[in-house]
Amino acid sequence: MSNEWMVKVVKYMEIAIAVISMIAIGVSTVICVCHALGAFVEGSFQLNEFMENILTLVVGIEFVRMLILHTPQSVIEVLLYAVARQIVITHDSSLDNLIGVTAIAVIFMIQKYLLNDKKQNNDGGAV
Repeated sequence: MSNEWMVKVVKYMEIAIAVISMIAIGVSTVICVCHALGAFVEGSFQLNEFMENILTLVVGIEFVRMLILHTPQSVIEVLLYAVARQIVITHDSSLDNLIGVTAIAVIFMIQKYLLNDKKQNNDGGAV
């Protein structure tokens, strides 16, 4: 009985974290758009800064989706967006870019060979 109670508490905590995160993402989106419009009008718009903010919001949205769905696919997507954001935003060395691209390739291989095999077994047919 206490185990069921604990599972319910954790589920409600996850929902609360997801709701709080969505509110924060919504507020951040409005702030980001207002800041970008103001910078554009002033003539000091920086695309790199704008992309950094937008991709951070995308990672946040995917994180909320991961909290709600509890699927391996949603975890893979969060990792994919986080690594892609890191590659696009930071201007690190070539080795760091190579490591990031390799990480994305590994994520795609995991998605293709591990997740699709499970989908085929569950559905009883091809994807």
